[in-house]
Amino acid sequence: MLIIPAIDLKKDKIVRLYKGKFEKTTFYEIEPEELVRDFITKGTKRLHIVLLSGAKDGIIGKKEMKILEKIIKIRNSYGRESCKIQLGGGIRRYREIEDLIEKGVDYIILGTALLIPFVLESGYSLGDIKLFYQKVGKFFDKDKEVPEFELIEKLGKDLKEKIIVAIDYKDNEIGISGWEVTIPFLPEYVIENFKNKGFKRFLLTDIERDGTLEGIEETRLFEILRKVSHMDEKPEIIVSGGVSGEKDIETLINFEYPPDGVVIGKAIYQGQINLRKIIQKYQKIL
Repeated sequence: MLIIPAIDLKKDKIVRLYKGKFEKTTFYEIEPEELVRDFITKGTKRLHIVLLSGAKDGIIGKKEMKILEKIIKIRNSYGRESCKIQLGGGIRRYREIEDLIEKGVDYIILGTALLIPFVLESGYSLGDIKLFYQKVGKFFDKDKEVPEFELIEKLGKDLKEKIIVAIDYKDNEIGISGWEVTIPFLPEYVIENFKNKGFKRFLLTDIERDGTLEGIEETRLFEILRKVSHMDEKPEIIVSGGVSGEKDIETLINFEYPPDGVVIGKAIYQGQINLRKIIQKYQKIL
């Protein structure tokens, strides 16, 4: 199982959010470049990077892009194949995907840009989506949230190999638009439908546990993993949200249907996990 450290960037600062809430942010006084070197030298084979301004506003900030370019340069100094980079946050256009891959990002995490067209395809109207946004006091800007409704059709087989579909869930709903909006779709239903569209990689995040250090919530997570494991040509599933220590890693890896990887953030920053130790003990390189 891949052990994937998380780096959440808010402009040029490393932060962690509590349940994805931007008003509940913890800042860490460490330079992103220094952190990347530390993670790679400890054996990290994949980094999870989120550009938070992009996730919230649908536009990648200039400061975040500069930090990302520095991170890629540092990673490349160890050899591009030494550590893969998966990146999410405000990526909603085909050209952005191409540009980021050309810059050296290995996997692009897409949520809102894929999920809203899927919601429409499933029978909801734009009016329905506006109501979901209004429910949480957010204005639905169609051009910002989904500038390319045909994005799924634009992505060919080779690019789909590099796409990770973000399935952020809260009970039986999925989150979009920086997790501020939820839509009543079962996560396993969404995974199956996107798998049928040719996508093979998914990031499954428990919104209610993310950034809490409360430990993983086993019941719903394992139900989803069990259902996904029985699909034809099982997709790659990375899980995230709530990891508090080594016991959570043990629980995941010993489950009958373990995920392919786990993203860990606050537990590393708060010193509750020894990254080098768990990589050596649990990591299987995919």
